[in-house]
Amino acid sequence: MTSNPQDHGLHLPAALTTFAAGGFGPINRLLLQVVFYPKSLTVQEFDWLLGLYQTVCPPDRITRFKIDELLDWSDLHDPVLTRSARDAAAAGRRWPQFEAARNRIRDGRALDAQLWDGRTMAEGGTFNLRVCALKYRDTGLHWFVRFLFPLDFPANGLVHVLQTLADNIVHHSGHAGLMISFLPDEKDAAFTEIYAKVRRFWGVDLDILDLSATRMHAALQPPCWLNAIGHGFAAQFGLTASLNQLGKVPDIAVLDRRYGTIFALGNHPSPLDRNRLPIELSQYQAMAQAMDGLILHDIGTLPGDGFEANETATEDWLGRFASGAAWAQLRGLS
Repeated sequence: MTSNPQDHGLHLPAALTTFAAGGFGPINRLLLQVVFYPKSLTVQEFDWLLGLYQTVCPPDRITRFKIDELLDWSDLHDPVLTRSARDAAAAGRRWPQFEAARNRIRDGRALDAQLWDGRTMAEGGTFNLRVCALKYRDTGLHWFVRFLFPLDFPANGLVHVLQTLADNIVHHSGHAGLMISFLPDEKDAAFTEIYAKVRRFWGVDLDILDLSATRMHAALQPPCWLNAIGHGFAAQFGLTASLNQLGKVPDIAVLDRRYGTIFALGNHPSPLDRNRLPIELSQYQAMAQAMDGLILHDIGTLPGDGFEANETATEDWLGRFASGAAWAQLRGLS
């Protein structure tokens, strides 16, 4: 194993962090994220995730929650409680607000449970935890867990969260780094702006879990700063040998954990500004090669003028780190 990535402050250009305003402020926001794809979750693991979030989110930023049974967010300090939540509170159970979510896990149903600090895009970075299971008749449950953090959250905090997840939950994969979040009500306008950002900044991920989450039992997110691959996933898809070669690549840290391996590409999240020809690009290309054809694809066309006007743009973006990628050719950088 090579050394852990270090905690460096992020130095991000204004061209990446500045976004256009809609009627109520910015429609996009640059954040940090950790996304994790468990094979399944138990009630005990769900409760453990709530506890993990408590350890990394400031107490005064844990203010609101949401579950499927509620139409809107509820204040944690003056909560709207379901009948099962009232019973759990009477029994002295921690986080009684989420008892309906626990029942969904016990019954094998879909769920969407969240904690949030209530801060809008106009108010800056946000803390958020989302635990979600999408269910389809033919393929069953598809789980994902996502932590969102403001840009001043320390980079080694992302490493800690992903390592802790990989030590405690059996998973397909996971990833962490920079991402652009958007206002759902302004999706088309948001992705029109996003297209221009990601054409230049290759190290920034997009919020496409609605399109990708059901694929992650057999696919991998394009390389991010941190990339977790479960031991079972690597063995199932024959990746073990190619992943073992990444330890020989300069500035890729290999972090072996209980249920998977994390590959850190450089010491900190990089936007990979293609106007500056970042040297880190070679690490991302090596990671893409090791993923050996399993990078997410065929998700349809992303919204917004840029993606919709260029027939192959979505696929080109997903495959931007592959050798001879069309994304580079469009930029005149191949």
